[in-house]
Amino acid sequence: MTADHALTAFQRALQLGRIYAKRPRRPLAGIAPGRPVRILSWNIGRGLAPERIADTIHDLQPDIACLQEVDWGNRRSGGRDVLQVLVERSGMLGLYGIEFLEVPAPGRPRRLAGGGATGNALLCRLEPRACFRIEPPAELDWEHGAEDRKLPPRVRARVKRERRIGRRFALAAEFDVAGARFVVASVHFEDKLGGTRGRFRQFRSTVEAIDARRGSSDAAVVVAGDFNTFDSTVARLVTPDTDATALGRPKGTSEAAWWKRALLPPTGFADPFPVAAWTFRVPAVFRAKLDWITVRSGRVHDCGSGPFSSSDHRPIWADVESLTNCA
Repeated sequence: MTADHALTAFQRALQLGRIYAKRPRRPLAGIAPGRPVRILSWNIGRGLAPERIADTIHDLQPDIACLQEVDWGNRRSGGRDVLQVLVERSGMLGLYGIEFLEVPAPGRPRRLAGGGATGNALLCRLEPRACFRIEPPAELDWEHGAEDRKLPPRVRARVKRERRIGRRFALAAEFDVAGARFVVASVHFEDKLGGTRGRFRQFRSTVEAIDARRGSSDAAVVVAGDFNTFDSTVARLVTPDTDATALGRPKGTSEAAWWKRALLPPTGFADPFPVAAWTFRVPAVFRAKLDWITVRSGRVHDCGSGPFSSSDHRPIWADVESLTNCA
């Protein structure tokens, strides 16, 4: 029996390649001219308590929010449409793309119980001029990986325990804000296989797809999300990395530090946060900078982070001014 035979009726009605729009009841507020655009990035950990997440988003007041691990119809999150809750409470437009259908399976623990979808989302205070999906190279075949004997046993075991159909992707949108153009992409890079090399390949592919679109050269480009830059000496004790010195990284240097020091600068992108500004934690065991707001052709005026709230990641935000104008 293939994985698709186990899908729920709700999952069968969904379209993996579609971008779903979820609208508030009132007109969008828009973005006030004459100030930078506040962009937030947050892996919300499936959205187990969407009301608390909505309260945090309200407190941080983003104009555009890049969200990852947003559940829709999964038993682990009460079968709720998490993004719809956030839309209703924030008054912002919600754009949603499916990353994975979480296939129901007897071996899945309760905290991973599926039956629905999980994906990336954008919350916006104004209508985008366009929105689109970007499909970077897949570092792991989640649907068939459990049967792939070429994969490391730990990877096969994880895929078998967490049956999925789908792939990592970027959800992107173009905005015109007071004479300036922005392209913003919400991303979630692979953490189970491929290591630093695979994640950076996914980043570069995302940027190349944005640049291939007409007019992207006239825009401030923001690629934000969970980059999963977890590899370090401590992390490797639990999850051995297949290439600890990938892309020239010296031994003992964390993946996040190498992105900051060597990988991002040649691309023209920069992240305003120091590597020490960690965004993910396992209490008393591990913490690291996994979440990034990378900016090209934009000036960051201010940045900061919010509190942990119903997720093992904390939200980060940056106030970005475009250095280009719309044609």
